[in-house]
Amino acid sequence: MGMEHPRKDKGQGQMEIPLLSCTESAPALWQIVRTWLKIGTIGFGGGYAVLDLIHSELVIKHKWISEQRYENMTALSEMGPGAFTVNLLAAIAYRLGGVTAMIAATIALILPSFLIIVALAGVFLVWEKNLVVESAVKGLTAGVVGLLIAVVWDMVKRIPGHWCCFSVGIAALLLGLFFPVNPIWLVLMGALAGAARVLVPERYGKKSVQGGRNL
Repeated sequence: MGMEHPRKDKGQGQMEIPLLSCTESAPALWQIVRTWLKIGTIGFGGGYAVLDLIHSELVIKHKWISEQRYENMTALSEMGPGAFTVNLLAAIAYRLGGVTAMIAATIALILPSFLIIVALAGVFLVWEKNLVVESAVKGLTAGVVGLLIAVVWDMVKRIPGHWCCFSVGIAALLLGLFFPVNPIWLVLMGALAGAARVLVPERYGKKSVQGGRNL
């Protein structure tokens, strides 16, 4: 009895592309929800201030995604509308467990802050003029600024060592500081510069090779 060959029915001829690479592990749904709940509970500051926590939990501690994958998804999440942290963690959850994991993890991420805000909103409105409360808020703001500086420094250390990347970073910094430029244009500028760094040398390299053959 010979070996049966797989049937090539309509709609089954294409291979399904896995969400995870061979170097990444697939956690259980409860592990994803627990980790996202932890990030949502202790991730003070939001936005870029939470990047260090996300990186330490998902890349270093659990090793659920690779360093390169994390950097790529961070860059893509910056281009999407809405809260940057929610975009990033929703995308990572989808890659780890699909749509179900993305929905459950996103709910776990935003639930702690929602409950805390509901609980503290009334109290804060009553005590917002209190000197101790005002000082605590100022101290919290200073702490968030420190977290942002630490995150930015960590991102600078991981930036590719190429003159094009440094030039784009400096240009984005100057434009953001001295001109009212929408951040989306700075992000798109970086994406175009990165693509041009690869496409332009490749195109002109092929032309030079063809020209050499014609000589």
